[in-house]
Amino acid sequence: MSSGELDLLLLKGADTLAFIDAPSYKPTWSLQPSSSQSIPHRIHSGILLQTRSPVIRKLFEPRAQSRNIKRRGPLPDGIKYIIDLTPPSTEDDAVLFLTELSCPQGIMTWAGTRTRWDLPPACVAGKDPRPMAGEGQANSGLLQEYSPAQHRAGIVHLLQALDGTTPQLNTPCKLWTFFALAKLYEVATLPQISIPVLSWIYEGNNKRLIELHPEIAYRIAQGTQCGYLCWDAFAVLVGEEALLSLHQANLGVISPKKREATFHGRPRESLSDEELQRVEYASQAFMEHAIQRFISLVGTKMHWLSNLSSFQSILLYKIETPREYEVVSRLLSSVKDFVRGSIVATLDQLSITYLPKKFNVDDRGAYPTHAFMNVYNSMDCVECIMSRTFWKHLSEKKFSKYDGFKFLQKKYWDTSLATLGNHIGGFRDEENAVIRPVNDLELDHNILAFNRLPRHNNTHDGDSLRDGILTRFSLSYFLVEIQSFVSQYAGDMIRASRPAMTYELTDTLTCLTDNEFKYLPLWAGGNDDGTGGVFVDQDIPFLETGGFSAPGPSIHTDSTTPSLASFSIFSACTFSTVQRASHKATESHESDVLSLNSDAFSKAGVSDRPNHTSKSTASETDISDDSFTLGSSADDVEDFPFDDDSDSDDTVVMDHPDELDEFEELNLSDADDEENSSY
Repeated sequence: MSSGELDLLLLKGADTLAFIDAPSYKPTWSLQPSSSQSIPHRIHSGILLQTRSPVIRKLFEPRAQSRNIKRRGPLPDGIKYIIDLTPPSTEDDAVLFLTELSCPQGIMTWAGTRTRWDLPPACVAGKDPRPMAGEGQANSGLLQEYSPAQHRAGIVHLLQALDGTTPQLNTPCKLWTFFALAKLYEVATLPQISIPVLSWIYEGNNKRLIELHPEIAYRIAQGTQCGYLCWDAFAVLVGEEALLSLHQANLGVISPKKREATFHGRPRESLSDEELQRVEYASQAFMEHAIQRFISLVGTKMHWLSNLSSFQSILLYKIETPREYEVVSRLLSSVKDFVRGSIVATLDQLSITYLPKKFNVDDRGAYPTHAFMNVYNSMDCVECIMSRTFWKHLSEKKFSKYDGFKFLQKKYWDTSLATLGNHIGGFRDEENAVIRPVNDLELDHNILAFNRLPRHNNTHDGDSLRDGILTRFSLSYFLVEIQSFVSQYAGDMIRASRPAMTYELTDTLTCLTDNEFKYLPLWAGGNDDGTGGVFVDQDIPFLETGGFSAPGPSIHTDSTTPSLASFSIFSACTFSTVQRASHKATESHESDVLSLNSDAFSKAGVSDRPNHTSKSTASETDISDDSFTLGSSADDVEDFPFDDDSDSDDTVVMDHPDELDEFEELNLSDADDEENSSY
């Protein structure tokens, strides 16, 4: 049988004749076939009617049956029905089928990537049906977006699947045609249809389609109502959109209405306006989430440090004198600033975009290209937060006491985290999180001063334990603990939301939370019940990104087709607003607390809207340790009333001390002599 002919279905006990005529065939008012292409398929009506599809049910209505019998001839023995599944030729129906069955570009080119991505032959090694004579481009050898021959073959595959026989979907175009027809016949959600489709997508490396063509995967998830495929594709789309939104916010300029490619250069394919808006809403929430995760790690509070036993040795020290308060505050400030500077130095690290070694970039221009590998170096620091490359480096980072000075670029010295983040979103509240260089000499000096303090009501000496916690601060142990915590923390940012899914070709973050997935429909585990409430009740989006391009997906504007406006993001300069007031308006009235908040111990740097903090391409500058003094950010303590009550394990409450002055600059050798004289 030639590739232009169809497999003939002759099912045992069949009671229905199904005609799938070629365009050139004209019925002869006789059931006697005049050619091989006019032989009807014999199928079971019960199998089709059990689908409860209104489209299929309509084929069996008396009016349709009367018309078919009149055209095809009287029913033979054992046959109850005649249905006509010939591709429509009337204009309206033909346009609908042509639109739905036309293969997306990613489907048409997928088989050509078989060698590059090591795709399973069972999914891509087959041959698509060739057009028959008179169907156009019959001998061109070129793959068409829509093929009548592919259409007819897809109908046969659909009938096979509904009858319980697994269709041979050995090319991407066969898969798409099969899926699109199932959607048109309103049977795509049935297991007989969805299982072969999903099995094709998740077969071996074929699941790379989800990363390289997430719009296609998302459309298939919609049609089959497969929740996990929807999550996997949605995560890619949202991460890419979040990075683009952050990029626009960072630039502060009006973006084009249409973005044909992602930040990393992946060509974007079509989605309806409704789904694009769903992605936009989720991307705004995800951008906020990623920023907050970074701020939690290096921001003003850094609460996670209090869970480290080495850090608790500082927090639990019982302060009884102003001198002890001074020493403890110095060490807390140094340690926090050291950790912050070390992580910021990693954020600024020059690197190619991470890609597993088993994958290669394409010299022929197919994504990912060589340009993909250079994208990470082109990002501003704040944009790197949305990149898996940064979190990958952070998860593998080996902390040393030189990180907070030697590898921290001078341009960041004594700036704030708010400046680093261009005052976007949560970064606005981080003016007091100063990026201060801390060299190893400062660390060693402050640790030595702390460890020499007397241990009140403690009979143990040296590094002995008190309630399982070292009474002396160990820098080496502290480095081990922060490395362990940061590695796990960064690893969580790299991992996919769904553990069973792995992303290897996607650099943007995919660790979506329920706060992003809630925008999905109910069938996908989201909160969108069709009323639009999940979108209406949300906060106003960042004005730096211009908000959303349109109302939420369920707030219909009588348009479900893609448009240029679907990609629009406007500059903040086109808006005037007082929304999103600070959540810390009363922070100046907080109690004076010796805690993880570094406000009392570091000198905050406040600046106007900064220039972009892109990664430096200059060679690393050698800086002498002698150029740095301890007086750059520490605070002094004069006479003040105090008590030693503590309201928690990691907080020492001071009874309204007077304002602290800055320490005088210290010479390390003099400071050591002073410490020695105190013993």
